[in-house]
Amino acid sequence: MKKLLVFFAVSICVLTGSPVGAITINKAAPVAAQETSAASSVTSLVPTVLGLISNVQALSAKQKELTAECIPSSQEINFVNNMVKEWAKTGAMSADEVEIRLGRKRCDTANGGYKNSIEAFAGTDMDELICYDYFAGSGNVGMVWENYPKVGTATYCSDGSPASMCSEKNKVNVSDIYDIFNLIDFTEEDYTSASELKMAANLMAKIEKCSYSKLSAKKREMWGEFLTNTINSLGEPTNTGNIMQSVSSFSSGGLSGGLGSLGSIATSLFSN
Repeated sequence: MKKLLVFFAVSICVLTGSPVGAITINKAAPVAAQETSAASSVTSLVPTVLGLISNVQALSAKQKELTAECIPSSQEINFVNNMVKEWAKTGAMSADEVEIRLGRKRCDTANGGYKNSIEAFAGTDMDELICYDYFAGSGNVGMVWENYPKVGTATYCSDGSPASMCSEKNKVNVSDIYDIFNLIDFTEEDYTSASELKMAANLMAKIEKCSYSKLSAKKREMWGEFLTNTINSLGEPTNTGNIMQSVSSFSSGGLSGGLGSLGSIATSLFSN
């Protein structure tokens, strides 16, 4: 019997070309190699992800040159500042969280605020030093909106000259009004009059055209629905055919397409 068992074991060794005990040892090697490869892949993605985050933060600090149609009026500035105060009351975001979202620091008022930081750093490789104005001082101390951002406007010279010595052709107008308004997550129900709705819709339509900010999908959908549902409810003359065509384009367009359509809807709906 022992001879038969020995013969059986020897036969297996001859057929496989290796000792019986070694048959299962090498099975784990391919798995280990795959695990090492996967870990290496994840590690290799880290610099890319960090780079993307850094680029987004840097972009949020930049201020886009405003064309004539994007330069905010005093009425628009006052409207956004008032809406920031109302939004602060909701507690949706703290003043410190706003600072993180904007990707900029609150200005040191002793250094002239937003205007001076634009003159010093806009158009340079130190955009991240551009700050924002905020509610402080008399009338704001102790109020719920204290330290929340308020709209800044400024001019700088594209050739690096001081603003006071800049030629007209090199003057660049900028404002953070659209970055700030984009923070506010009000729906149409939060505005109490047709004039407020008109102002909000026009500003919403300008956000991506006039700044580096992007509308969230939620805001895009909400404003599209609002403009569709209120075509006949504001008592103002409209061209329904053109508006519905714009709404259709808005629903199917991408970022830039959607923005153009939203602007068209707002213009058609509220022009008078």
